[in-house]
Amino acid sequence: MILFGVRSPIVVELEESCLRAGLTIRAAVNTGGPSRVTRRDRVISRDDYLAEEHGDRFIPCAFAPSRRRALTQSALAMGLTLADALIDPSAIVASTTRIYPGCYINAGAVIGAVTLVGEGVLINRSASVGHHCIIGEYTSIGPGAVLAGNVHVGQDVIIGAGAVILPNVRIGDNCVIAAGAIVRRALPAGSIAAGSPARTIRGGSGALAISRGEDE
Repeated sequence: MILFGVRSPIVVELEESCLRAGLTIRAAVNTGGPSRVTRRDRVISRDDYLAEEHGDRFIPCAFAPSRRRALTQSALAMGLTLADALIDPSAIVASTTRIYPGCYINAGAVIGAVTLVGEGVLINRSASVGHHCIIGEYTSIGPGAVLAGNVHVGQDVIIGAGAVILPNVRIGDNCVIAAGAIVRRALPAGSIAAGSPARTIRGGSGALAISRGEDE
């Protein structure tokens, strides 16, 4: 396994999941900035990695969707291959759930039956995703968040720690749901929602003005 992009603090969680799953981390590729991995002997710069021509599959290491997308695109351009989902052994995943490559499912997460988890999704520790859910590509779900049954989440969404999305709710692309929010109604693409019950701070396509390109 290659951990690609290791400046995000969350990289230590991926390290632990690899350890528990019995996966060897052959390299932790640094694409710039300080390395946050605990196994510093595995760190290698992007340029040095190219020179050595390793061939393992990779997982992008960042919480922000835009950053994970950028890391994935960079690694693919190097000729690397996106790894199958990294699923912590302590997570509970229904047999009928489909999880695409590049995902990371952290410790204690629960994913219900007949759910689809798109490429590059991150589901953090102890989050709960119900049955018949659809999670769009590169969405990030924070620790302890709860998605009830038949929730559809678009691409590049951030769902904060402890947020709750009630059954049958649709969340558009590029939304941000604040920590602890309780979402009872659909959110259009680009919305920012917070509170209990959640209220839209900004709504509508293109309304998300926050730049997250360099965030982790």
